[in-house]
Amino acid sequence: MRAGGQSGLRWRRIGLLLVLTAFTAFAVAAYFTPVLGVKTVQVVGSTTVDDQQVRAVAGIEPGTPMLRVDAAQVSDRVKALPKIASVTVTRSWPSTVRIQVVEREAVAFFVARNGVQLVDAEGVPFEQVSRKPEELPELKVRAVSEVDPATDAALTALMALSGELRAQVAVVSAEKPTDVRMVLRDGREVHWGDNREAERKAAILPPLLTRPGKVYDVTAPSLPTVA
Repeated sequence: MRAGGQSGLRWRRIGLLLVLTAFTAFAVAAYFTPVLGVKTVQVVGSTTVDDQQVRAVAGIEPGTPMLRVDAAQVSDRVKALPKIASVTVTRSWPSTVRIQVVEREAVAFFVARNGVQLVDAEGVPFEQVSRKPEELPELKVRAVSEVDPATDAALTALMALSGELRAQVAVVSAEKPTDVRMVLRDGREVHWGDNREAERKAAILPPLLTRPGKVYDVTAPSLPTVA
């Protein structure tokens, strides 16, 4: 029994050694040779950004060993494209790198010194266009930026509205974060104030707009007024 037990232990050790050797060989092949190299770079989620542009910026050369593809670096390079909001890079073995992108969506525009710029809900300007988009509201703040409090306040108020009501907004402005105002496409004005109780303001505004008037004040949502 003792001899048989020793023999079994020896074979288990040999088996484990073979597994470790195979794993090491696989890792070496995957990291140092093109045996498990990249053959396909798949771009998913792009609609306005060209897939070829994404691949070019990603900078993944065909044949690059899969394990040597730095997903974080690829993500950073692709995210540098102005229209890209977020990027997820994954490996699909044996030879595909998948780049999932989410593009920025314009929610407003503003007039800059160099022309008309589109801006997303985060306050990031990402594209210059030749004319003012009729379907989007104009954003008016002193300095449009994702770190500007007035920009954030104006866009937060805009995005709190339902899609139907947001489509009626011609201008959203903020001299300061506590003084957001909107002008509707029919000329009526909305005094919004700050974004405390934004959901409540967004809920009471539609029925308030059914009343005749020119100025609709929801700065104090518990006591809205029409003038």
